[in-house]
Amino acid sequence: MILTRDQDTYDVVSYDLNVYYPLEMTTTHPMANWRIVRALGKQRYLAYSLLAFLCVLPFTQGQPGSRLLMYGVLTLVFVTGPLAVARTRISLWATCVLALFVLVPGVASGIGGYEWALKVSILVGVAFFGFLAGLVSKELLFEDTDVTSETLWAAVNVYVLIGLSFAFLYSALSLLGPDVFVGKFMNEALRDQLHGFVYFSFITLTTLGYGDVTPNGAFVGTLTYLEALVGQLYVAIMIARLVGLYIVRRG
Repeated sequence: MILTRDQDTYDVVSYDLNVYYPLEMTTTHPMANWRIVRALGKQRYLAYSLLAFLCVLPFTQGQPGSRLLMYGVLTLVFVTGPLAVARTRISLWATCVLALFVLVPGVASGIGGYEWALKVSILVGVAFFGFLAGLVSKELLFEDTDVTSETLWAAVNVYVLIGLSFAFLYSALSLLGPDVFVGKFMNEALRDQLHGFVYFSFITLTTLGYGDVTPNGAFVGTLTYLEALVGQLYVAIMIARLVGLYIVRRG
């Protein structure tokens, strides 16, 4: 209710504030009251976990117990990721189940050297990171109504998750044969190739492309230029989205 003055009289004018701020004023996602979601369900915690994984990954190749260390750090992503996108029970449990099917076979492959478990972990990893990227981007593009620190962290997370999704996808395609990619790390054991695919994915996403790893085939080549296209479009669209939110909110 707002009072306006007109010739020494006051008229009461009613404004529907929900028209301007529908999400903040009217809705709270069903999981918001869960204590663990309130404590750890932050985009910045997911960003810290992803950064820790990317920093530790290069030091976990070819060393005894290295895969256990990698999956130990990746567990942080498996905890903070589902909590960061926990808007409904379905989204929470779906991401948790996918994370479990990445983690358990991955640890089994690290302990017992089971090749089949490693393949399962890689294949489900494609679904986990892709699904997580989709949920975060959905919230960022269609639900956020203001530019906050969490919004910026979410924008960073989507970009990193896209890169990891393609990295696991390339790793899964390498299961089809050793000649899918050619490059300096392709002669290493399958369990030690993930770092190489993460490296290749991010230099493709950023269109850096040193040329030391190249796709060998039309299908894989198509995926790589699609990733480069996604990387460029994402930056352009996200800048426009954040600037638009800022202008609308401040204007």
